Amino acid sequence: MTMDDADTLSLREQRAALRASTTGHTVQVPVDAYFATYLTDILPSRAETDGLISWLVKGLKRGHYLNNSGWARTQVKTGVKEDATYKGLERIAEKIHDLCMTWNKEKGAAQVPKRTTRFVCRPNLETKSEVRGGSMRTDGRFILMESSDGGGEVDDENVRTCDVGGGMEAKLDVKDRGTNEDQIVNAVSHILYNDPCRRYVLSFTVEGNMMRFWYFSRSHIAVSEDFNYHENPEDFIRFIIFMTFATLEGLGYDPTVTRLRDAKDDVQYRFTVGDKVYQTVRCIDESSALDIITRATRVWAVQELDAYNQPLGKTEVLKDVWLYFDAKSEEDIQNEIFKALEDLDKIGVSVDQRPPTSPPGVPMAEDAKQYFMTIVKDIAVQVNGQDDTTLAPPDGAVEYCYTPLPQNAPAKEATVKGSRGKTAEAKAKGKGKGKAAANTGVRKASAKPQATAPLAKDSPVYPHTRRTHRRIVFAEECQTLYTMKNYGDFALGLAQLVYGLDYMRLAGFIHRDISPGNCLMYMEERHIKISDLEYARRYDSQCQSILPLTGTPGFMAVEYQAMEHYFPPDSAAKQGKSWKDVHTTAHKPQGKKSWFQFNFLHDLESVLWMLLSHLLTTVPNCLRADAPDVVEKHGAVLVLYDKLFDGSLKGSLERHNFVRNIKQPDMPAFTEAQEVLIAFYEEANALPLCNIMSAFVYLVRNCYKVVENTVPCVDQVTPYWDPAHFKHQFYRQIHDIFMEMHRGMAGVGYCAADELKKASNEPGPPSPPIEHETKDQVAPNPDSGPSRSRKRHADVSVDEAQKKKPKTDTDAQPSRPGKRPAEDAAVQAAKRPKRATAPAAQPLRRSTRLKSAASSDAAKGPKTPVRKTKQAAVKARAPSGSGAGTSAAGTSGQPAAAASSRQLRGERPVAGTKRVSKSTANKKS
Repeated sequence: MTMDDADTLSLREQRAALRASTTGHTVQVPVDAYFATYLTDILPSRAETDGLISWLVKGLKRGHYLNNSGWARTQVKTGVKEDATYKGLERIAEKIHDLCMTWNKEKGAAQVPKRTTRFVCRPNLETKSEVRGGSMRTDGRFILMESSDGGGEVDDENVRTCDVGGGMEAKLDVKDRGTNEDQIVNAVSHILYNDPCRRYVLSFTVEGNMMRFWYFSRSHIAVSEDFNYHENPEDFIRFIIFMTFATLEGLGYDPTVTRLRDAKDDVQYRFTVGDKVYQTVRCIDESSALDIITRATRVWAVQELDAYNQPLGKTEVLKDVWLYFDAKSEEDIQNEIFKALEDLDKIGVSVDQRPPTSPPGVPMAEDAKQYFMTIVKDIAVQVNGQDDTTLAPPDGAVEYCYTPLPQNAPAKEATVKGSRGKTAEAKAKGKGKGKAAANTGVRKASAKPQATAPLAKDSPVYPHTRRTHRRIVFAEECQTLYTMKNYGDFALGLAQLVYGLDYMRLAGFIHRDISPGNCLMYMEERHIKISDLEYARRYDSQCQSILPLTGTPGFMAVEYQAMEHYFPPDSAAKQGKSWKDVHTTAHKPQGKKSWFQFNFLHDLESVLWMLLSHLLTTVPNCLRADAPDVVEKHGAVLVLYDKLFDGSLKGSLERHNFVRNIKQPDMPAFTEAQEVLIAFYEEANALPLCNIMSAFVYLVRNCYKVVENTVPCVDQVTPYWDPAHFKHQFYRQIHDIFMEMHRGMAGVGYCAADELKKASNEPGPPSPPIEHETKDQVAPNPDSGPSRSRKRHADVSVDEAQKKKPKTDTDAQPSRPGKRPAEDAAVQAAKRPKRATAPAAQPLRRSTRLKSAASSDAAKGPKTPVRKTKQAAVKARAPSGSGAGTSAAGTSGQPAAAASSRQLRGERPVAGTKRVSKSTANKKS
């Protein structure tokens, strides 16, 4: 679920989204196995606690807490409401604590265990969260005896979410089990997201006389088999003992993170990373932590502290993340890339087969380092002397299917998500029950984050794979490409990114998650940095057989989304044969009907989608003066955006046809997109944007054809294409296209489409409802750029999938949480790609001509008037130069973007027909 979901979805839809994200990652275990696996802090085994439990049962019966019918204070009775029925659990828990203390005194215990929590039932009391607009209500909660930031004893009526050790949800009727499940999952999701100090959470639920225990971690959820807690009170007593006396580590708190308040009364954190301690300055991004089963990536600007807790040196960046326990660290992957390039340096690579080094003569391994983040520390978090790794489900665990919800389930309020923000704590004082609790946290995210994608149901999965908690410290604090002030600087970043990927190709590595959140600009050097290498793998015959589907849906290559290669030889294509039809079964792995191999070109295609997303969601500044009129004209561009970036993991039909250039009912998909863009951008004299995009798409198609027309290598595991087929020429030509855009559009500023819409005070075009598969998604950034209020995108880490269900009129709307200003970070769940962001700029007069475009036209000769047909306009303004004009194959010799409209479209034009865009037709009328 994204931050936008929390802002726009009803409570029922929020719960449904979380339910979908945890489906397939929840197991049911026997009660004894639950205690033996997850509650080992002070309860090592049932045999060692049987004596205490028997003594406690006798004491509870003497105090009339227990009788022959079970717990006297929590019997379900006709006419007694839910809150009154389960209020007795609070008194029972307190009595169990008192009896335990008496037991210790009578037995002469050398050391009486310290009480950690107390259980309270306050169904209508909201806890205060460190997320702006966020709050949480549960029927019961275990509250820490001492505040987690050293603030003294916690007041039962003024509780912060970070001081909630565990939760409870209760219902009088077993038929409400599904609602209970959704509420406890939603509440724990909020606890984990709100508190960076939490590693896992323990809770319990009650439906009528039946009780279950829960364990929530970043790798899986475990729920015990239900039992009648009136007939079997011993297990409930054991759970209360554990939750009351367990250490903070046993309750799931992280001993290597300390919460504190700085001089401005803002909440900050001190992270232990090996032998160093870092204190946060601000939160950059933590949107990936919104769901439960996820990498939970949090990124902070930090400063290293000395022995006296004073800051040292400049601000650095700390990433806290849960990776698959067998995944290589980012530092290890970087070192492997650099080592492979060092080996190539020894062998020698021709200068026309690799990126040009700067300065000339520098070894490739050294030159490549400027394209990657500088890692200061990269270690596994240590808890009690061991790597902090999530637990594995016990033997006997079975997949758990959540209880279906009744059709008329009430939308009772539960967790409301929000973004980090500061609110004066004084505002929280004096709030009574049922009032909206004020926020006390101050973690401000200050840039647009990107998230990670959901898992396709038919993709390879690692069920309940354990995760290891890691922390990485980077020397550079970077910004997203969307903070660039003009199209030229944006293109420069993409050009550098292409050569960074070329170095990865030479080293034999694929990235598999190229997106705006993982390609950052280091402003001090004005150079791109590629981050988030956790999913990077060596390109060989075995890589695809072990890889789950990963990436950001909006930036995934369409072949990867379809798990199918699209470009057969031309002779076969004319006969209507697909790539699978061409290659014989000898080239397919035995036992499989077809195969797919992620390759270097799929990373390159992701760069195309980054450009296209940015182009569709920004408007040149020269059009700002007539905002209402421009917003109306830009509506067709936004409709195109909706078609290409629908946010689904598999991608829309229009998206696939766009790259393949398959004909829609009225025209080829790419041609339709081309005409929409030309109709809008010709008025801004910014057609070079359209032409360069056209050339890039054409070039990518040719790159695919060059590779996929060859016979793949046959291996014992999976066929794959020889890495020698992937030429530096592909990268050089695409790099040159971006550099041409950089030179031609330098100084051409832009604004976000949503900014323009706000300025016009006119509503945007309606968008048809579309169902999504989403996951691990991100917050919009009101400070740095636009984000559409409709379907959103997410930077996807395809750990898991969730589906958004249609909203019903009966759902109650949650209070709208504040937007999270978030700074971009290496993250990353998945409605749609976020809008490209840009800082606000002063509007230019409409009559102003773009200097860069004018100079570009002057260099080409007399300016060609704009034709009535859009194809002629493209031809007249097509970019020149060897970079954009040479085919990827290097054999045709025809320009990729300027030869003819047929080349731009990728097919023969229909004789005797002219196609005029709707905007032009309206202009004529």
